[in-house]
Amino acid sequence: MPQSFRVTRKLTVSALLILAAIAAAVLIWATARQAETDTADGGTPASAETGRDAASSDDGGTPVVSLVDPDASPMTRSLFQYLRESRGKRILFGHQHATTVVIALTGNPIQSDVYNSTGDFPAVFGWDTLSIEGKEKPGIQGDMEASRDRLIEKMKEAHKLGGIITLSTHLPNFVTGGSFYDTSVGAVAHILPGGDKNAEFNEMLDHIAYVANNLKDDDGELIPILFRPFHEQNGSWFWWGAPHTKTSDYIALYRYTVEYLRDRKGVHNFLYVFSPNGPFSGSEKTYLQTWPGDEYVDILGMDQYDNQDFPGRRNFLQGLAKDLAMINRLADAKGKIAALSEFGYSPKGMKTEGNGDLRWFTKVLDAIKSDPDARRTAYMLTWANFSTNGNLFVPYKNAALLGDHELLPDFIAFYEDEYTAFAGDLSGVYDKRVEAAPKEPFLHIATPTAGTEAVGRTVIRARVAHAAGADVTFAVRGSADRVPMKLDPDTGYYLAEWEPDPSLVGGKTVIGVKAVLDDGTTLEDAVEVKVGSGKPPVAELLHDFESSVEGWAINNDNGGVWNTAKATGPAVSADAASSGRKSLRADFELGGGSFELTRVEDVDLSGALALEAKALVRLGEGSDAGAGVRAKLYIKTGDKWAWTDSGEKALDGDFVTIRFDLSNVGDLEKVRAIGMQILTDPDSRGTASIRLDEVALYRPAD
Repeated sequence: MPQSFRVTRKLTVSALLILAAIAAAVLIWATARQAETDTADGGTPASAETGRDAASSDDGGTPVVSLVDPDASPMTRSLFQYLRESRGKRILFGHQHATTVVIALTGNPIQSDVYNSTGDFPAVFGWDTLSIEGKEKPGIQGDMEASRDRLIEKMKEAHKLGGIITLSTHLPNFVTGGSFYDTSVGAVAHILPGGDKNAEFNEMLDHIAYVANNLKDDDGELIPILFRPFHEQNGSWFWWGAPHTKTSDYIALYRYTVEYLRDRKGVHNFLYVFSPNGPFSGSEKTYLQTWPGDEYVDILGMDQYDNQDFPGRRNFLQGLAKDLAMINRLADAKGKIAALSEFGYSPKGMKTEGNGDLRWFTKVLDAIKSDPDARRTAYMLTWANFSTNGNLFVPYKNAALLGDHELLPDFIAFYEDEYTAFAGDLSGVYDKRVEAAPKEPFLHIATPTAGTEAVGRTVIRARVAHAAGADVTFAVRGSADRVPMKLDPDTGYYLAEWEPDPSLVGGKTVIGVKAVLDDGTTLEDAVEVKVGSGKPPVAELLHDFESSVEGWAINNDNGGVWNTAKATGPAVSADAASSGRKSLRADFELGGGSFELTRVEDVDLSGALALEAKALVRLGEGSDAGAGVRAKLYIKTGDKWAWTDSGEKALDGDFVTIRFDLSNVGDLEKVRAIGMQILTDPDSRGTASIRLDEVALYRPAD
């Protein structure tokens, strides 16, 4: 690319004249400033950073960093060290699809709303595996091979522009074939080793590995990628989310993904990013609920969005800073890096006009800068400008029929702040000589995962990482006999079969694996599993509404935040039923609102496997549902009425089954309320009504 196409900061003509007049003074100051920076080597004054980010060194003074991949490429090691050293000096700004999706088309050789608005590209360029599948640009629908190559070219282009690459995952539901939003079936257990969809999952990982292993610069060196798999796993909207996946299964999935790419496919240019969805109220325990282990994460990330209706409020800004401070302290303790891996004005981005806060970007930056720990966040990435309707995250400049976005002045101020870094501000990212520390041997049981129901003959898989050889055995609690496990060279797992004793059916037991390494070191891991009979769960019908809807209500039926769809009812309806003759009916208005059908009572659902209900929606005459009406089942538990839900499912004119897996939900012994939340699309209009029927509970057969 032409050198003139990259700049460090946009300067006015007057500023250039002033700069020319005082060039000598600036050079003197810059030299002194650089000397201070080189001495500090950590970004903030040494007195404030004692003990933090202190990378060890070999005898020659070369920094030694502990990475997920001890064989990480030289440029990958350098990138990690660069991000460590930049913490506290500045925060790198990133944008998803920065050069592949734009609102304001220009005559520039490379299209970018960030460049068009500021005169510089983002420091971090984000893409997703949807591009590999051909479902997002620069991919081609139906041609995964061509899509991979096109993505590689755009990543190379971003690298030449001085940017850092990150890749997230929105993988399809491998069981149903639906999108990442298809939560009708919890797919994780199916794609783990031994699962019926493991081969399909491996094929997708092969495509990811192809991109990684073929992403090279002009000298043939591997270009690093910040790889962020299965993010926001504590939410309910993805099939790998908490309501649909046991914590132990999610941890196994994250570990399997790392080990498959690193050890079986030879990917050595990834830094692995862990990024649950905030807020966390500053709680380390909450943040680490699905932590896959220090051995599997390089960067501690967080995704957190503001509220489009109430943006820039103090509680959000303070909470964001508090969470980032907590994550930075965790990163320090673990020798890793902290990042705001996804952020935005709201999950739906900004409005084209009428936004409630026109200084939002600088407010967020000031909140981060104001906290001594939060300000040590390495980078912050906002989402893509897919459209002006619900997917606008960077203000546009001089867009056709739109002009300048009303937050553009603030975004320029954000860019001009000395604490933000864009592509033109980066230098020496990949020039650092850094060594990777050897990894300590590590044992973990891959299958079965904790809480799994073992039925009949069960395969036990154990992984001994970073060790040349081992004698591996397993034993079941109460048995003195240890059973040898055999190494499968194709997968890297030690394998053995276990047939539970019939006396264990209906209870739990512990499987323990022991590995004795060649040097005599002993490693151990154990999981507690349920032992089942294999009989299907027993359904218990809770409500069929044949005679009444007693106990059911519309939450805040006078309106308010729990009923923004102006819902009325509920009442018994005889015009539709999934079984019997009647169902529950509620009427509501379309247009973006939502409401809850709820039943408040204290019940004990201990041991319950799932909650299920059937529902349909009917539109009023002349009504338009836009992108559709969605619904989710929920329960509220404990003294704080904690909310957990099934994730959204689209409704139509026929009864749809919504199933809520309760296996990973806590406090089931104290359920305060159950219900269904109905959500409408902002582009919908008119009226509609819902029918709810066959609310049922599933319990184990034994």
